[in-house]
Amino acid sequence: MPYLSRITAHFNQRFAHWGIQLPPADLAQRRRGQLSQSGWCIWYLFDADEQGDYLDYYAHHPVSGDEHRRLRANGGRECLPALQWPDPDRDDPAETPCESRAWQAENRRIAALLTAKGFGIPAGAPGVPVRTRGRPLHPSP
Repeated sequence: MPYLSRITAHFNQRFAHWGIQLPPADLAQRRRGQLSQSGWCIWYLFDADEQGDYLDYYAHHPVSGDEHRRLRANGGRECLPALQWPDPDRDDPAETPCESRAWQAENRRIAALLTAKGFGIPAGAPGVPVRTRGRPLHPSP
């Protein structure tokens, strides 16, 4: 498990403010899981590719927003596509570029990517937020 120490350190440091850590049993078994704590819903999985072992996670918070990251055992970190939401404080939401068809298509593409990874977030599941910043968690097709 020493090869996972960098992954663990990066993840735990990112969510330290909220006291969120990867469960040791999931680390030991490289098991996928979900955490719901302090307003965060976080889905994660372990895998490997030609660059080595990694942890992918998708984190949703109704205030902080969404983030999708890959943390590598070699210490590398990558930003992956995350769903984007319009700013609810904008004076005229109809004028925001987030309301465009291109924005909606991109969010549908990202939602499909998340579903393919097993991060499909079912609306209405216990402990899972169904709305973010005034928008459904999964954009409609």
